[in-house]
Amino acid sequence: MIIRTLALFDRFQCAAGACKDTCCVREKLELDNKTYFEYQRVIARGDPFGRRMVASISERNGVACFRMRDNGECPFLMRNHLCELYVRLGPERIAETCRKYPTFSKEYGNYREIGCRFSCPEVLRLVLTHPEKFETRVRENDTEPISFKNLDADLLPLIYPVRERFLQIAQDARNPLQATVSILLNLASRVQATIDRKKYGELAALIAPFEGDDPTGGIECETPDPELRDTTLDKLIKLHSKLEYKKQENAARLAASYKIFRSETPDDRLARERDFLAFMRDREYEYRKWIFYVLHRDLLDVVFDGDFYSRVRYAVLSTFFLFETGSLEWKSRGQFTPQMQEEVFRNYAREIDETPKNLARLQKKLNGSAFAYPKLLRAVARSADASAPSPEPVA
Repeated sequence: MIIRTLALFDRFQCAAGACKDTCCVREKLELDNKTYFEYQRVIARGDPFGRRMVASISERNGVACFRMRDNGECPFLMRNHLCELYVRLGPERIAETCRKYPTFSKEYGNYREIGCRFSCPEVLRLVLTHPEKFETRVRENDTEPISFKNLDADLLPLIYPVRERFLQIAQDARNPLQATVSILLNLASRVQATIDRKKYGELAALIAPFEGDDPTGGIECETPDPELRDTTLDKLIKLHSKLEYKKQENAARLAASYKIFRSETPDDRLARERDFLAFMRDREYEYRKWIFYVLHRDLLDVVFDGDFYSRVRYAVLSTFFLFETGSLEWKSRGQFTPQMQEEVFRNYAREIDETPKNLARLQKKLNGSAFAYPKLLRAVARSADASAPSPEPVA
């Protein structure tokens, strides 16, 4: 099996009790069989801790879960943000989900992809304070691949280099950020059409132009449509505002940003975005890393359902939304530090990207005509001059 991991993990170390947030908040936490067996041994002791464990576990249809507190916290999260199970029983006796966080792992036949979750503050601290590109580590072992039965085995080896090319495009700073998202959407549409026709052998030709010195691969950006951009942004922010948020302060913050957005004229918005883009010129890589994160995690799933384009669209539109909300934060607060960006990314990852109900609802709406291709291309394109001097933020 070929295993690819992000080199970022070489520097990762859990902040434990010093973490500014906690990963021990979720809708439910399933217990793997090995861990549940270990907990049964603790329960059998009959001591007060064992009785607490009985009261904290529910089992339904053969699946054991912790009963989370009303606020979503794990019942064994202590006030100092440490895990009581970890302290009492040791790291080998916490649930597999907790042991692996903040990594995620996906298997595709003879490939295993291991990435990191942006809901972890420490991961984001590393990402946002290290401008260099994401790098991967590749190794092989003797693990037998899982069954190819549920995936398109013909597509897998041919889509893999396509995914790698998309990741390279996302991180190629020779293209302005707006050009990057336009190229990704355009190329994704061509890849999708090729997959739909099952002409997998033509995929290599689609990415071949990017092997030369032209970072655009010969793809020309669409003519921008400022009015369409305004309409698309308005619908995108409104759509996000209707989702269910675990923390009401996140919903309130979005509502405040949307109020600013609606109070601006179209020219005001273009000026704000242009000024913010200039302000973020040396930190543009932060948005590229979000795009990389989503594409790295999701694109290979095309081998299960044949859906390539919508995954690229989600990566682009989530970045579009994050850029706009960052810009509005910059305007309202008079600054936008990497720490503030980390908060924006983390809240999005926790509230939407890693919340199945919200993510499913969002992606369903993104299939609507408001975000249809090629209309979307004209909406994300930009004609404003991003090379203007960076102004002082407006309080």
